[in-house]
Amino acid sequence: MSQKRVLVVEDEMLIRMLAVDMLFDLDLAADEAGTAREALDHLHAADSDYALVFMDIGLPDQRGDDLIRDIRKTHPALPLLVASGEEQTELKSRLDSFSPIAFLGKPYDMDQLGHALKALNI
Repeated sequence: MSQKRVLVVEDEMLIRMLAVDMLFDLDLAADEAGTAREALDHLHAADSDYALVFMDIGLPDQRGDDLIRDIRKTHPALPLLVASGEEQTELKSRLDSFSPIAFLGKPYDMDQLGHALKALNI
């Protein structure tokens, strides 16, 4: 069986690299995007077979909320994991309707990431 692929959408390179390393340690492959545009390009590619989009909510070229809406137009059942330093209760109330979706507060560690992935059956 092939390894599950995750699309990591994070504009801060060091955070993105850390997320990719953590996913690798959890036996997941990862592709990287630094902007919402890059993320959508990955998702619309012919070989797009992602098990999850692991995304930051604060991106330089588009609000994370709007990127989620764009993803849902073409990938209505693709699990999303939103990482944010924003207050989690407010974030959940704003975005919970886009399920399957889970939330991870920043900063996060390997255990927290593992639990969030399990909650999404990844």
